[in-house]
Amino acid sequence: MDLVSGQNEKLKYPKSIWFIVLNELCERFTYYGMRTVLVLYLTTILKFNGEDSTIIYHSFVFLAYFMPLPGAILADSYWGKFKTIMYLSAVYALGNIVLTGSSMADMFSLDVQKIIALLGLFLISVGTGGIKPCVFTFGGDQFRLPEQEKQLLHYTTKFTFAINVGALFSTFLTPELRQSVHCLGRDTCFPLAFGVPAVLMLTAIVIFVSGKNMYVKKKPEHNVIGRTFGCIFYALRTKMTSRIPCQSHWLENAKGVYTETEISDTRTALDVISVFVAYPVFWSLYEQQGSRWTLQAMLMNGRVDFLDWTIKPDQMQTLVPLFGLTFLVLFDVALYPLLAKVGIRKPLQKLTLSGVLAVIAFVIAAILQFNIFGDTAEIPSGQGRLNIYNGFDCKVFVRSRTLHVQDHIGSLEMINVTHTVLSRDDVLITLEFEPECPFVPEKYEFDTTVMIIEGEENSYHLVNLNPNTITLNHVGIGDSLVKEKFGNPNLRILIDYTFDFNDNITLTSADQNSFISYPLSRFRGMNFNAVKVGKYNLVSNGKKLNISPVDIIPATFYTLTLQRNGDKMDVRLFTENEGNYIHILWQLPQYVCMIIADVIFVVTTLEFAFTEAPINIKSFVSAISLLTTALGNLLVVIISTIAIKNQAHEYLLYSGLMLADTLLLAYFSMVYRSKTTDETNAMAHSENKKEEITVFD
Repeated sequence: MDLVSGQNEKLKYPKSIWFIVLNELCERFTYYGMRTVLVLYLTTILKFNGEDSTIIYHSFVFLAYFMPLPGAILADSYWGKFKTIMYLSAVYALGNIVLTGSSMADMFSLDVQKIIALLGLFLISVGTGGIKPCVFTFGGDQFRLPEQEKQLLHYTTKFTFAINVGALFSTFLTPELRQSVHCLGRDTCFPLAFGVPAVLMLTAIVIFVSGKNMYVKKKPEHNVIGRTFGCIFYALRTKMTSRIPCQSHWLENAKGVYTETEISDTRTALDVISVFVAYPVFWSLYEQQGSRWTLQAMLMNGRVDFLDWTIKPDQMQTLVPLFGLTFLVLFDVALYPLLAKVGIRKPLQKLTLSGVLAVIAFVIAAILQFNIFGDTAEIPSGQGRLNIYNGFDCKVFVRSRTLHVQDHIGSLEMINVTHTVLSRDDVLITLEFEPECPFVPEKYEFDTTVMIIEGEENSYHLVNLNPNTITLNHVGIGDSLVKEKFGNPNLRILIDYTFDFNDNITLTSADQNSFISYPLSRFRGMNFNAVKVGKYNLVSNGKKLNISPVDIIPATFYTLTLQRNGDKMDVRLFTENEGNYIHILWQLPQYVCMIIADVIFVVTTLEFAFTEAPINIKSFVSAISLLTTALGNLLVVIISTIAIKNQAHEYLLYSGLMLADTLLLAYFSMVYRSKTTDETNAMAHSENKKEEITVFD
């Protein structure tokens, strides 16, 4: 006994572990840093719309969580863990370099840049997914068990800490690099935001390879994952092709090719995996923090005046590792004991609680989206709407017996009329100018027609067509005031004959750090165009006009009128269906709910899979568990392809799916039992060893 104790004392903590932990820290910085700014890169630089950006983002994450399966097979059966990590890390780093290059490739067309970026994302997903099941277990191989069990536990803590520190710093830093630095003539610097993670990935490889001579490298053994899948498929094929199939469980058809232990373990594993069908829906909600919630944050005000700093939309993702670390510590001390007191002890009960919190998170997101979009004035059935903008610096009287209107339009103002659709679209109206109206003949009036079309809003601009002609100009086509799914504000500019759309007049961002500018030519045709949220100055021939900045907020339709009345320029901004510019910290409640749900979900699923899975095929169960994350992202891709028009309604759809999924988890928690049996273990000096056996009622 003393000899054994002396041997245990000589087993020092492996120095090679530090290379693995530092490698993981750098790799996680790379992954989360790149992923944090990805959606904004797709939308702002590559000009994908919100729907396509979401599809690309979640397809990337899908592949990143699908690749652990082939990665584990390569490590277990062919290359071994060290070579698998080294080779696929090289692919990973190459992908980061390609993605960084795509953000700098201005000499190519936009389509070519898109292809380069997608190639980079493919390589990154193959690399990060392929090494995911290998790095931690390779670290575990450095310990001699059971002698170093406590040291292995310390390694687990260090490894988890490295993951969260890498994620925390990268999710805060890369948005700052993206927005606070200007490069390549843009007000952003995605080459730097992608370049720093690329350098960290190269650093990770150098660190990992530096420990090459210190590592314990186990040779590839038989492929557990491949054998388990083989057992399943062989049993199914035999059952379908055999004339006399086995009368007991269908897996018994694999007898003769696979051992009794393999068949028994596979059967138990399938019972465990049957619970996994409830996992993908949760992951479909959780993963949208980097896509849909970031797009929502783009419509919100991140300014923190007392810090003279602006929270970037993608920077909200910093809350995930920050709160995740905090809650992970607090829950062990406070939450789990409290849940035990109210009867929530079983893993599946905790998963049900996670589901409830996820439902609440997306209901909050939907409510916030409704608030951002504000009210939408709907045209009643059977009616049409008429807008007349007065381009003159005087009152204009409007009369129409047909429309039952006798009113006036104020100087440089507008009037709005809603009326029942008549048998004819054209309606006669009379316009009369007040006597003091400059540049207009005294007591001038004229008759003209306007259109009232069911369900449409038609706008007219009263202006001088030339110095001698006054006209009521129909603006573009019938206005479609349906707000875009992603809440972009829309603007149109109306001008009189003294302007031309080729004039050197621009709307330029009032933010000195922004290069956003919209030339007058963009609004040719006087139809609505999507613009970015912000304050803008009107600049003519390089000089800022002495007028208040134009304040553009989300989910709002704007009409800007420009006209010259004598020596002065008159500018007016009109709003319709106004949205709300809410502070970005209103996202905090949904993030808190989702992060709490995630912490409980991740810890509990790991516990559940580890305790329930047969010891010989835990790697198979872990691989399937990772696949549920991939399937969750695939679900987002499918729903995004459907293209639901209202984002708030889409959030509610996910809430409904998660509610149904939570009910399924609640059902599992009632019918799923773990029976404890005692086995006598002679090797453990007759100590009782508890083994969880999984059955369904």
